[in-house]
Amino acid sequence: MSTPPAFIEQSLGKRGSHVVDSGEGVVEGNFAIIVAGPRGATLSNILCTNKENSEALAGTLPAGYTSYGNFTLLQVSAGEIEAYHA
Repeated sequence: MSTPPAFIEQSLGKRGSHVVDSGEGVVEGNFAIIVAGPRGATLSNILCTNKENSEALAGTLPAGYTSYGNFTLLQVSAGEIEAYHA
């Protein structure tokens, strides 16, 4: 069984990304992967439509923390998150 091309594009970042920091407020989009930056990140708001209780991810994430899903809303209050487009 081969890996679908869309998954390969997402995992390698070929669809691009958005670096979200505390100065942006609420960022809405369609992101498949989020990664906390080198100083970590504090999320004050997050929505992932295919994770139960995704709001539990709000809070401080360590540097390099990675999560996969269908993220549609992010708000960073400290540090930065790199959000890869789905």
